[in-house]
Amino acid sequence: MHNYPPFEMKDDEAKTAFIEDRRFANLVISGPDGPEAAHVPMLLKRGANGGFVLESHVAATNPVAKLAVGGTAALAIFNGADSYVTPSLYVSKTIHGKVAPTWNYIAVHARGRLEAFSEPDQLHAHLNDLTDLLEQGVEAPWAVSDAPESFVDAMVKAITGLRLSVESFEGIRKLNQNQRQNDREGVIAGLSQSSNLSSQLIAAEMSKDL
Repeated sequence: MHNYPPFEMKDDEAKTAFIEDRRFANLVISGPDGPEAAHVPMLLKRGANGGFVLESHVAATNPVAKLAVGGTAALAIFNGADSYVTPSLYVSKTIHGKVAPTWNYIAVHARGRLEAFSEPDQLHAHLNDLTDLLEQGVEAPWAVSDAPESFVDAMVKAITGLRLSVESFEGIRKLNQNQRQNDREGVIAGLSQSSNLSSQLIAAEMSKDL
């Protein structure tokens, strides 16, 4: 991640909170034929050594599952809202015209070592933990135990668990912090009126920093 200082998220608690809120990642790993990626929900947990671990699973036939051996280096990318920013929203456009388009976005990267696990008891525990997290807020939450045991056992045999031992977090909130306040206010006003939900979310995030 190329991280310009005004945009850098320096607080690890803010980065982990973003991951816990976002929950979905692009998991990237390098293989002999080039990079492979999986798009997966990930569960953030505390490891035995006090560090952080990200857990997920993929189909056993997924190339990422086959590459996750021996603590292979991997990168989990958690993307938040993003939006194109037109120079027309800057007050400075009408004053000196020295403005250019940009793209605002929020993202957190987790780097570490990826290992696979396939023990049935570990997979069952992982599925229970992940499901309980993702079902929070659902009016009638579903539990793994709601499905027939034979069905769950068959599903477990078809997946491979993934455990990323996190070595570092990097986070970026690129929200026009390098622009004058009146220009930022112009962007907030413009994006707030956009029909694009992601643009509206970026405007809301920008408002937090004023």
